[in-house]
Amino acid sequence: MSIANYCVGCTFHAMEMIKMSENRVDPTVAGLFLVGLITLFFGLLGVLLYTEYDGAFSLYSFVLAILLPLGIVFLVFAVSAIRCGNAFAAALFGFVGIALFGAMSGLTTGSEIAFFLIGVFFILFGLVAFLIGAPKLLAILLIFVALIYVFVGVFVYGAGDDPLIWTLVFGVFGLLAGALATYMAIALSTEKLPVF
Repeated sequence: MSIANYCVGCTFHAMEMIKMSENRVDPTVAGLFLVGLITLFFGLLGVLLYTEYDGAFSLYSFVLAILLPLGIVFLVFAVSAIRCGNAFAAALFGFVGIALFGAMSGLTTGSEIAFFLIGVFFILFGLVAFLIGAPKLLAILLIFVALIYVFVGVFVYGAGDDPLIWTLVFGVFGLLAGALATYMAIALSTEKLPVF
């Protein structure tokens, strides 16, 4: 069985589980945990590429391999958010799924334009989050994610005398975004930490 068939099968199974569920659970916390996970991977990848660590390309291959399944999971989260009546989360998770597909395409083809466009859209989502009164931490998180994409695009483009400096920059924003998303997920799930 191919990976694509497996992913499609998992997606249909997850959608059936959502349909069968009597108790609609908002997927925000799970989505934040996954955003934290993938941005931490990107952050670590950027730092390891900058230090020219030998294991960086193994991590690169791993990140590339998980982008498709995670993209599908975020699309399932978007469907779940629609069923919960959370339009902003549905749009955001749907876009995160598309952004992960775009990152996979951009990393395999070396297209910096995909990264720049996705970065711009994350900035727009950050502004919308701020305007609709969502927690300011969410708007900051979306801006950090936007900066990851923008600086990955700058790195792929090869700007400057030392393009590897951009891996460090997107690595730092990846680690910050990962920490912030994980904090928000823990804060929302436990309701014991402030989210402002």
